[in-house]
Parts: sequence; structure tokens; C-alpha cells
Amino acid sequence: MDITPESKNLEKILTGLETNYSVPDYQRDYSWSADEVETLWLDLWNSYEQKSEYFMGTVVLKSKDDSDEKFDIVDGQQRLATFSILFSVFNTIGEAFNSTPDLLPEVPRDKDNINRARRISQIALQRLREASEPDNYFLKLNKKDNQVFQDVIRNTDTLLLSDIELKIIKNDRRLIKTKKSFYRNIYECFSGEDAIDNLYDFLVHIVKKLKFISIKVKTDYDAFLLFESLNSKGMDLSVSDLVKNKILMHAQNGESEELLDNWDEMIRSLNESRLSAVDFLRVYWEAMQSINTTKKELYKYINRHIENENTNVRKFSIDIKEQAESLSIYAGKGLIFPDCHHKKELYLKNCGEINLLKYTICYPAIMYAFKNRIGLLDNLTKLSLSFLFRWITVGDFSVGGAKKVFDEVLKRMRDNSNSEKFILEPFLKHEDKIGDSQFKASFKQLKVQDNLLAKYIISKVHLYQTNNQTIPNYSEVHLEHVIPQKPQKWDAEGRFKPSEGTVIKDWIYHIGNFILLDKKINLKIQNSIFSEKYTEYANSPFPDTEELYKEAMAGRHWEVSWLLERSNELADVAHEIWPIKCE
Repeated sequence: MDITPESKNLEKILTGLETNYSVPDYQRDYSWSADEVETLWLDLWNSYEQKSEYFMGTVVLKSKDDSDEKFDIVDGQQRLATFSILFSVFNTIGEAFNSTPDLLPEVPRDKDNINRARRISQIALQRLREASEPDNYFLKLNKKDNQVFQDVIRNTDTLLLSDIELKIIKNDRRLIKTKKSFYRNIYECFSGEDAIDNLYDFLVHIVKKLKFISIKVKTDYDAFLLFESLNSKGMDLSVSDLVKNKILMHAQNGESEELLDNWDEMIRSLNESRLSAVDFLRVYWEAMQSINTTKKELYKYINRHIENENTNVRKFSIDIKEQAESLSIYAGKGLIFPDCHHKKELYLKNCGEINLLKYTICYPAIMYAFKNRIGLLDNLTKLSLSFLFRWITVGDFSVGGAKKVFDEVLKRMRDNSNSEKFILEPFLKHEDKIGDSQFKASFKQLKVQDNLLAKYIISKVHLYQTNNQTIPNYSEVHLEHVIPQKPQKWDAEGRFKPSEGTVIKDWIYHIGNFILLDKKINLKIQNSIFSEKYTEYANSPFPDTEELYKEAMAGRHWEVSWLLERSNELADVAHEIWPIKCE
């Protein structure tokens, strides 16, 4: 096999007068989800804060027509496309800075900042195309994606600033979602008078410090063999396997069996939790070792710790076993809403809801508190739940922005002299984004396509309004969409009149369209029109559902104004259900 591997940064990969990378039409479409983009951003941010190089994996290229400058991308198209979109966002921000007062508004528009913004644009643009060849953009995607991709990376006029523009919509192409995610992360991570300077440093770090192994092959067959080898599942050795071996290698006389037993007990505990071994070790490292790390760099830090002559490997083995046991308590697979509300401990009730909502960035702070500041657990978990619900679920702000808040809480927790009020204060500092008035406004417009999440929200409102502790037979309670998920009968009937600029499908997942209903009744009425289904709402154990029946009996038909009225009523109590305040 004729291959040429080289270590390169993005400055060397995305450069050259005639350089051109193409994604063949047989390759899969751009497929990165918003979660994958968020994960990449967190990894970039951690690498930037630590001023460390970061290995981004391999890029496999096949020469076209024996050219040294034109290639088909065999592996790595998702990463190169994602970074190109990020550079296009940098370019647009740099171009727009001087003429757009609302962009990074705290940065003075003086000569130095204007020049620095111009330099950001130049550096970013150089990673998109050759400066002397305005039409020679380095990367082209396959036939299905390329037109949208080219629009994204070439158009510097589409600066996104407003909340409406930044809102990620289900029907957005994934390329557009990635672009919006980067804008949101930049706005949340870079603020204050130094934002332009810091943004410039971050861009330079990305260009120079991210390392790829670029592998060039000559033939399609070589490309196929290499691609299959790189993606072989049977050859992987996980971080957790490496850590286990490293611990056993450092066993003192007679310790091997104990260390192995500790490891096995840790794994058994993790099997009862929401986290994999690698995810647990990353959380542990952030909580107990004060280091934010990526999964790829995790082993480097653990290896360095174990190799340190001052480290007692037996104590380390015991500690990770004990923390895994604790994790299986507050992050256990069986601890979930609404069963968690049977627990006496308030923090376990909160953690059950955190688990249902699939939040994980709060775990390092909870882990540290569980071991060192247990008196904080009730209020810490309550604020963690409310903050993340407001920030991520309703506000749709970035995970990276939320993580900065939890990092600060964890930092303050480490000083035992700090008061509880001071430790939890970072949760309260975002009135402009998730304060009661902003939260209420966002909640009114909330759309939820995850039925489990929507059922949770409506159930929490029911519990609040009825002063109940839990909902009996929760599994027998269904989420009813008043306008059904298959609204063809409603369309045909024509009585529901969507507001201007919308269609009936736009209202199906609106928060005001949900009620709770007995499972058997819900299955019975399914996609029926309102006049045929509302009688089944009678005598419901859920007051909101029964109230719909009463109003319908009085002659009211389901319409936009009624739906919005319900969403307003829900929003009026939501800030009390998910409060942001220290008690």
C-alpha cells in the first residue's frame, strides 16, 4: 500500500494556490448533529484554555489524476466541512465588526480593535480560499450538500445576531444548524472589552494548534483498505482499558488482586449508572483533579497522575471505585422522574429529573459536593436542574455557555471558606438570558418534539397546581396532542385556522397544545378532530384536561388564541416550578 502520512495543522491543510478537496458523490451527506458540534466546541475551548495542542484524528486523501494538489476526501469530510463553517463565521464577524454596533457591543471601535477584527477576517478567509484566487475555495461537498455549503461559507452578508436568527429549527439543514451553533457559542464565550483580542487568540489557536494526521493514497483500493482499517471496531483500545492496565502495572507487592477487584466493582457500579467508564473518568477528572479535558486527552492526564511518584495508586483505585458507587446513586439508571419523588432526600428527587432530562455537565459539581460539601447537595442539585432547564431546554443556549457556569461553581466550592450563597451565585448571574421575564417569554413559545420531555413538563405543572407529590400509574398516562401528530383530518375539516404565515403542523408541538390523558382514551381518539374527541376529556383526573372539556361544552372550538392562552397559563407558573434563587 502506497501511503504518505504527515502531521499537519489546519494552516497547512487548508492552503495553496491550486489546492482542492472534493467529497465524492458516493460519500455520505454532511451528518454532524448539534450535539456533535457542541462536543467539538467544548473540546476546542478546553484545548484553548490549556494552551495545548489537540489531536483531531486522521484525514485520508486520494490523489486525483496523480495531482499533488487535488484530492478526493476518503475520511475526514465531516471535520473539514465543520471547520470551514467555523472559519466562515469568523470571517463574517471580522468583516461586520466595524459597521455593526450590536456585534460584540462592549468592544470599543478604536483603531486597534478594528485592525484586529480585520485580521480575524483575513486569517479565517485564508482557510477558506486562496487569497489571490477569489473563486478557488478549498473544499467542495457532494452534489446534495455543496450548494448549501457554498452559500454558507461564501456569504459574509448573513451575520446572525438576533435570538430569532440564532434559533435552531428542526427543518434547518444540518449545515445551517452547525453555523448557528458556532455563532451562539462565540457570542456566549466572548464578551467584554477584550472580546476581539480573545477571539483572535482563539482563532490562531485553532489554525495552529489542532493537529491532524494527513494520509495520502494513490489508488481507490488503497483508500478502501486504509478506510476499513481506520474504522475497524475490533482494533480499538479504550481509555478505560488503558487506565486499568496502567493501574495494574503500578501495583505494589500483593496489591494486584485488590486493585483488580476495585476496578471490577467500579465497572459494576457504572453499569447501574448513566455513564460509561470513559465518561465517568472524565467527570471524575474535572471534579477531583480540577482539570477540564477532552476524551482524547484524558488518558494523557491520568497517565501523568499515575506516573507521578507522589501518587498512591492504591488510594487512587479506591477513590475511583467509591466515586463510581456514589455516581450509581445520584446518576443511577433507575433514578428517574416521577419515581424519584418517592425518595426522602431532596437531592435525589432533583437528580431524578436531571437524569430524565439527560443533563450531564452538572455531574462534576455534584460529584465534588457529594464527597466534600454534602450540605450543598440539595440546593446545588435544585439550582442545577432549574438552571439547565431554563438555559438548555427552554432558552436553547449552548452547552458550552452552561459549562462555564458550572466550572465557576466548582471552582468556588473547592475553597471551604466560601459560603453556600457565594458558591451558588454564578447560577443567578444571567438575568438577561434566563431571568424570570426572559424565561417566561421563551416558555410561551416553546415547541417540544420529544414526547417524554413534553410529558414531563406538563406533569410538573400538574403536580405544582394540585400540590401532589407524584402522579400514580405514570406509565398509564399519555401525552395528548390536541392537534394530533397526524393532522390530516383537521386539515380536511378546516376549522382550525393557523395564524398568518403558519400552517397547522407548526402548532402540533407548541407547549399550549399538550394535555395529559389516560392511555386507553388517548389510543381511542388518536387523530380525531376536536369536535369528536373533546367529550373524552370529561371527568379527567387532570384539571387542565377537564377544563378543556368544560369550555368546549360551552361552545368553544380549539383555535390559536385558546392554544396561546394555555401556553401563557403554563408560563405563568413555570418560573416557580423551575426557580432560580438561593434559599
